[in-house]
Amino acid sequence: MRKIKTLCVLPAILLAAFSTTGSARPAGGLALPAGADFGAYPPDYQSLVRSWSEQNFSHPEMLRFGHVSRPRREWTLEHARKVYGWSVCAMISASNAYGMDIGPQTIWFLIHAGKVVDIRQTHTISPGHPVDCNDGKVRALG
Repeated sequence: MRKIKTLCVLPAILLAAFSTTGSARPAGGLALPAGADFGAYPPDYQSLVRSWSEQNFSHPEMLRFGHVSRPRREWTLEHARKVYGWSVCAMISASNAYGMDIGPQTIWFLIHAGKVVDIRQTHTISPGHPVDCNDGKVRALG
C-alpha cells in the first residue's frame, strides 16, 4: 500500500517542482532561459521608438505615431545567437522617399540597454517565432 501511495504522489511532486523552476514565456510561447540578460525595463520606450523612427524614415517631419504596446521580455536571433531584450510594437504612419503617404505600419522593436537593437516589419521574429503585439495594453504615442 505504501508503494502505491508513493507512486501516486511522486509524479505530482515532480510536476510541481518542474513547473515552479520553469522559465518565463514570451507571447509566442517559446521558453526563455532563467539566466537570460534582458537588460533593465525601458521606462523611456516611447521616446526610443520615436527617436529610432525619426532617424530611420525618409521624412521624419511626416511621421504620425499611433499606438505602442507596453514592453515585455522577448528574444530574437542574430547570426544564430539569441539576443534578449524588451519587445515593443508601434503603429507608425510615414511617407516614402517621394513624400507619398504609405499609411500605418506595425513595427516590432527589440530594446536592450536603452537602445533599439532590432526591428521587424514582418509577422515573424525568427522561424517558428511569431510577432505578437496583442498584449492588451495599447497606448497612444504623444
